[in-house]
Amino acid sequence: MYRSFIFILTWIFLRIFFEGVLESFHRIGYIAFSYKSILMYFVHFPFFYLSLFLILVVIISLLIKEEIKQVTTIASMGLGIILFIPILDAIIGGGYLITYPLRLEPYLLNFLNPAISLSDIGVSYGQRIVIVSICLLCSIYSFIKTKRIWNSIILFFVILATIIFWGGITTIVAGNRPEHIYVTTGILSTDTQKFSAIYGLLFIFSLFLYCYFLNRKYFKILIDSMRTERMFFYGGIGVFGFILSMYQKGITYKGDMFDPLGILILFISLSSGFWGVQVINDFFDIEADRITRGRNPLLKGMSKNYYSYWGLSLILLSLCLTLVINYYSFLIMITYILLGIVYSVPPVRLKRIPLVATFILSVAVVLSMAMGFSIFYGNRALNGIPKEILLPTLLSVTFGFAAKDIPDIRGDKTSGVFTLPVLLYKDTILGRLPMAIIIGLSYIFYIIFIPKLFYGALAFSVSTIIYTIFIKEIKEWFYFILLYLFGIYLCLTFVLS
Repeated sequence: MYRSFIFILTWIFLRIFFEGVLESFHRIGYIAFSYKSILMYFVHFPFFYLSLFLILVVIISLLIKEEIKQVTTIASMGLGIILFIPILDAIIGGGYLITYPLRLEPYLLNFLNPAISLSDIGVSYGQRIVIVSICLLCSIYSFIKTKRIWNSIILFFVILATIIFWGGITTIVAGNRPEHIYVTTGILSTDTQKFSAIYGLLFIFSLFLYCYFLNRKYFKILIDSMRTERMFFYGGIGVFGFILSMYQKGITYKGDMFDPLGILILFISLSSGFWGVQVINDFFDIEADRITRGRNPLLKGMSKNYYSYWGLSLILLSLCLTLVINYYSFLIMITYILLGIVYSVPPVRLKRIPLVATFILSVAVVLSMAMGFSIFYGNRALNGIPKEILLPTLLSVTFGFAAKDIPDIRGDKTSGVFTLPVLLYKDTILGRLPMAIIIGLSYIFYIIFIPKLFYGALAFSVSTIIYTIFIKEIKEWFYFILLYLFGIYLCLTFVLS
């Protein structure tokens, strides 16, 4: 399978290169080197092609009842046909300005009519010829496999409808007036960022759908292995940073229709980034997880190759999504992932050292917050975080995140990971007291720097201490629910004060 995807990416980037050279731009990379050109070349267009390819493979596999692996292999070879679009356009008209269709009516009504040109709305003759050819090839493939002419005809029109819809979705979102919607404003300030975000979400949908049909057993294992509470935590911290930075800048929300999409991309980028780092950690926590955590996919029969490709996919996805937000978020995500490597991977594997391990996690939390700040503060994102938030967050996570290691005590002891719970936690009421106090301190630090949080932080601290002392079977989700609620409380305190 990996060879198939190497070819898929090869065809896509060859197509992108030759489109820039042979179509109306007549330039390598379409436009002059810039953030926008990088985003177009390495995120926007790949998201479009990959998402469409994956969904078409799923459709073909379902309609002709063929193994999705086999369809992927055949389609990865046939995808090279997309190179003919810029070649045909160069021959027919010297190259065209290819865009998403500017108007839906002529696009939908006249796509199959060769007598009517659609180049004035951004659809070239090369596109139309190759798309119809793709539908014909899929139809022929269907007939070879099924020997049913009606199946082949149905597949032809389903594939055609899917491609037309995929190409026109940005115009549909814009209410058939893209020139009025994809303007320079909002969190996703350029049209390229908006296009990238739309096709990024479609890629995520296509990827999950493809993985489901590729191996349903593995897909279920992946979903069950999600540390949902932590993914929501890191994603939420990014959104918290965005709200706090907007408040600090005195910016009034103006209701740009793409802002919710930008916030969603921010959330998903951090969630997927954490999941990717979690995959890395799972490879080196196998022995400990045999004892304490049943969620490690490698202990449930998943192959290491499959899981490593999944982890790589998540990391690349998170990097691409952060680049959609801005260049500085991209750099932050790279740093976040590198911290995950030094945290988990031998011979360094700093998670073995108490306090050092959780301090690394506190830096990861600050980086997540900085990603939200980067939308308004750019490369000054980290400097923009107020010290009364930055310092207690570093201290709070360094001590408070020891709570997540309580359920792993037996496994950590076996694998030589010396967390604070390994050293201090005993399974009696008095034996739990030291860890309860240390975890409870995580909220008290905020009182020191922000006195007006006194009553709220004290309530959260006491709740944490009582739970840790008196509940024998500690559940990680309880601590994260408290963190979510405290984050909302903290955010409201700043915004409403």
